[in-house]
Amino acid sequence: MHLPRHSTTVVILFLVLCFHQTYAVEVDEPITAKTPEQIAVEGLRGFYTNLQKNKDGAVRLVRLSKPHVKLEVLEHLEQFRKLDYLAIICPHIGDEGLSHIQHLTNLDTLMLSESAVGDHGLSYLKQLNKLERLDLNNTKISDEGLVHLSQLDQLKVLSLKNTNITDAGLKHLTGLKNLEVLLLSGTKVSDAGFGILAKLKKLKTLYLARTRVKGKQLAKLTDLPQLEYLVLNRNVLDKQCVQTLVKMPKLKGLELKHTGIPGDSINQLTRSLAKTNVFSDVSTAIKDETSSLVFMKSESLNLKPILSPIQDRIRANETLQLGFQRHVIPLLGRLGCNSRNCHGSFQGRGGFQLSMFGYDFKLDHDNLLKRIDKKVPDQSLILNKPTSEDEHEGGLRLPPGGWEQKLLREWIASGAKSVVENAPQFVRLDVTPKQVVFSKKGEMTSIKAIAVWSDGTREDVTCLTRFESKDDSVAEVTAEGKIHAKGTGDTYVISYYDNGIFSTQVILPVEKKQKNDYPVVPTPTEIDRHVVNKLKKLGIQPSGLCTDDEFLRRVSLDITATLPSPDEIREFLNDKTPDKRSQKIEELLKQPAYVAWWSMKLCDLTGSNAGYLGGTEMAQPVVSQWNAWIKRRVEDNIGWDQIVSGIILGTSRLPGETYDEFMVRQSEFTSVKDRKDFTALDNSMPHYWARSNMSVPSDKALAFGYTFLGMRLDCAQCHKHPFDEWSKQDFQLFTEFFTRIKFGTPADAKVLHEQTRNMLGVPVKLNTAALRRQSYLRIAAEGRPIPWREVYIEAAKGDQQIAKLLGGQKIDISKNSDPRLLLMHWMLNEPNRYFAKAFVNRIWAHYFNVGIINPPDDLNQANPPSNKALLDYLVKGFVDSGYDMKWLHRTITNSRTYQLSWRPNDTNRKDTRNFSHAVLRRLPAEVAIDAILKATADQKMASQFSSKMDQRKISQHPRSYQARAIDFSLLVFGKPLRTTNCDCERQNEPTLLQSLYVRNDEEMLSHLTRSNGWLSELKKRSSEQADLDALVSEAYLRTLSRLPDEIEMKESQLHLKSTKTLHEGMHDLMWALLNTQEFITNH
Repeated sequence: MHLPRHSTTVVILFLVLCFHQTYAVEVDEPITAKTPEQIAVEGLRGFYTNLQKNKDGAVRLVRLSKPHVKLEVLEHLEQFRKLDYLAIICPHIGDEGLSHIQHLTNLDTLMLSESAVGDHGLSYLKQLNKLERLDLNNTKISDEGLVHLSQLDQLKVLSLKNTNITDAGLKHLTGLKNLEVLLLSGTKVSDAGFGILAKLKKLKTLYLARTRVKGKQLAKLTDLPQLEYLVLNRNVLDKQCVQTLVKMPKLKGLELKHTGIPGDSINQLTRSLAKTNVFSDVSTAIKDETSSLVFMKSESLNLKPILSPIQDRIRANETLQLGFQRHVIPLLGRLGCNSRNCHGSFQGRGGFQLSMFGYDFKLDHDNLLKRIDKKVPDQSLILNKPTSEDEHEGGLRLPPGGWEQKLLREWIASGAKSVVENAPQFVRLDVTPKQVVFSKKGEMTSIKAIAVWSDGTREDVTCLTRFESKDDSVAEVTAEGKIHAKGTGDTYVISYYDNGIFSTQVILPVEKKQKNDYPVVPTPTEIDRHVVNKLKKLGIQPSGLCTDDEFLRRVSLDITATLPSPDEIREFLNDKTPDKRSQKIEELLKQPAYVAWWSMKLCDLTGSNAGYLGGTEMAQPVVSQWNAWIKRRVEDNIGWDQIVSGIILGTSRLPGETYDEFMVRQSEFTSVKDRKDFTALDNSMPHYWARSNMSVPSDKALAFGYTFLGMRLDCAQCHKHPFDEWSKQDFQLFTEFFTRIKFGTPADAKVLHEQTRNMLGVPVKLNTAALRRQSYLRIAAEGRPIPWREVYIEAAKGDQQIAKLLGGQKIDISKNSDPRLLLMHWMLNEPNRYFAKAFVNRIWAHYFNVGIINPPDDLNQANPPSNKALLDYLVKGFVDSGYDMKWLHRTITNSRTYQLSWRPNDTNRKDTRNFSHAVLRRLPAEVAIDAILKATADQKMASQFSSKMDQRKISQHPRSYQARAIDFSLLVFGKPLRTTNCDCERQNEPTLLQSLYVRNDEEMLSHLTRSNGWLSELKKRSSEQADLDALVSEAYLRTLSRLPDEIEMKESQLHLKSTKTLHEGMHDLMWALLNTQEFITNH
């Protein structure tokens, strides 16, 4: 390759200029001498854990906590004359070290906790006359040393926790006239010191936990005019001290945890100190009764004869008893008046608004009253405007003189009453027949809808019911409930009346296939029996079994998200054991890749994303705990019910734990040294409730419904759910269960939380979120306390809090210390089994591309299962197994239904929902990229794909909710960022961008040519001795998990022989195989 002539000149000029510039810098620019402070910063480098500067470059904050900090290093501190924050947390630094800070008179915060500082060392603090905060926790100081603090008259916060201070030492503190916070927990102070403490007139906060206090002389503290917060936790207090505490009404907070004071005394305090938050381990000890939880059941009714349809009674001029809920609202719904496109929209239409799909009876009645004339009913606007196609924007809705118009007129004439108080309640909607089986296209039948009310009344409401076909290509339904057969297959006709919804199955079998001589189809498992029973009704024959290599590839990708290796494929194909497929399933369920993949999917479902955990100010460690907690439980095969219980009932503190103790314990989970195991099976996982994208109760309710019940409750936030029984009021009352779940700083933690933040330099010194996170990460990594925010349950406000479980009765949860216990009990016991059903259905959808209920996250009455018997069997089995996830995987994959071929026959070619054949499924994002990486990896790396998960894409969680939070390749293939309550966030549909990525993206091509790739490994071998048969076979096994057929082998070898080098030919072959549909799909 030759450069153009002018290029040489350019290169020479460039070199000259570079040399000239370097020479000029060395000769012409003077070297600026470093200041003593700059030299000191360099001297501290490698020893400090945090160092911050002012805008003028002066050092303002230094934290020293590394174990290798030496005494001589502290000499550098003398140069930081503008230093206002210093922390020396080094157990080996004693009194001598403090001699280097005695002239740092700008200090306002000094932390010496856990150091070896003693009494003499405190003498070096005398000149620090600007000091406002001093932390001497866990040091060797005694009473004598406190005399050196007596002149620090600007001191506002003094912490002496876990020191040998006694009552005698307190006298040296009486000169601290501005002291507002004094922490004496873990000292030897007793009641005798109260008289001395009473002289600190500006004292606002006093911590006396774990001391020798008995409370007999508490009366002396009543002399403290500004005392607001008193902590007496973990002291054995005299019961009579309650009478003294009652006389301290100015207290805003009083902590009495583990003090031995009985519950009745605590209640007395709570009543007497109306403006004081009293915190005790017994004050909220209210039993959460779940045994008395009542589920709505259809009571045994004394059913009355069925009333004829209202339209017939109107035509017969019978005397009518019309109901607003029974007749008027259903009629308006059937006419479409309260639909979202008409008066049911949020803005209404033409100045007239109805609640969408009804069920806000007061709003509907109030608005209707404006459009009626009780004195002259025939003049009512509601009767006349809908009769005109010209004047009424919605067209003709009420045929003039029709029964619909007469019904409304009769209601107006009889007083236009709303729902009568104590009126019978709607119980259910019965529709007959429950199933319709047609024999040919064009046939027609009618269905009848009967409303049942709580007083036993039954009425034919077919004329007031709305009907909808789920698939018009199979069956159409008229407004009168007449069903017409349109095509082969099965669907449902959904009937809507009031909040009752009924699904009628409609079947038209494949022509000439439903005969008594339906072929014998093996049904070795219960799944197969239920599937084949449905297929028989449809006249559909299932496909044959898939081949062994197809099964191995399919099940390996589904269970472990990993392509089988060539050796694994050969071994499986040569294995003649009759139960080898079952054995392989068991083998896959034990692999680390199974744990990684299914942990990833459960983290997707529960919404683990650091981007929504910013409120913790420790987002990355917290999300890592979340992911690890899930992974541990998948690995140990903990039941789904126990996993969810640990999430739903998760709280940050242990029962009776103080905030001080919680901070210490929580930081032990983040410590680099001797880290405690957050994933321990007795630990809950509260971080789910810390997500910023569900900070309000309604968002919590929506996320809960989606995640654990497979329900989309969004519609019920604003109006009656169009496809389910839930009304807006039902949702609001359900939301009450979530109003007391809080994330932040509870009342008994606010003081210590604030003081800990201040002592750590927040917010004044570390005045940005980034600086705080940086500091907290370092401190927490040391295992030292930081001001953690927490998930907690707030006490009920008021005497009553009415809530309602979905499908249950109203209950008062004000006396329940944790309403989530009711939620969990309900989920495991309610008769519809939504909890188990949602999980089973999602797992089924993973294996079959569609759920038995589809979409899998939309369980509602208007979305019935395609095979109810199959779903019921799996749900019961899953519950009976102890919610064993491996039982579910094993049961599904061992079925013949799962192992069917994807190749259709003439009867099942159009079947997409009855599982008569396997469905070609594009590989999920992580699985697709991992497959590319494994197929192109050298032997060593490929052999580790099933055991080492660190570099696998199936172990890569989103770092935030932004697109850049995941690899570009994963984004291209639709990996979810966990930002929405929808399974659809994971995109599995093929796109043009995916095709372009696999064909010519630089990253993709680099996988083929990388140094630790298979092609590079082949390049090192001699081309002359290459076995082309073996190479082609290996390429096919690596990518398509099968051997090439005769034509493929011949064409591949011809190409290899035609290229300049074998390496080039193999590169072409691998690229071509990776670009096939067979590679990128699971089949």
